[in-house]
Amino acid sequence: MRYSPAGVPIAEAVIHHRSSQTVATQARQVECELTVQASGSLAAQLAQLATGTQVKLEGALNRRSVNSRQLILILNRIEKE
Repeated sequence: MRYSPAGVPIAEAVIHHRSSQTVATQARQVECELTVQASGSLAAQLAQLATGTQVKLEGALNRRSVNSRQLILILNRIEKE
């Protein structure tokens, strides 16, 4: 966990997503890794999760920075499954 210049806690993690999706009527296994970022009270919640914990996340996809093509998921909600 780190803190913004204004003192807001910020936490980042890498999640591993795995699911089965239907594409053109065929079942397809989807797997990827994505960096997620949480701030405020969600940062503390994210920082306390143990590796391997299954979660449901909601948020917005954005570029990591203005000049980056790398995606990051900015979290709005974390729910343990």
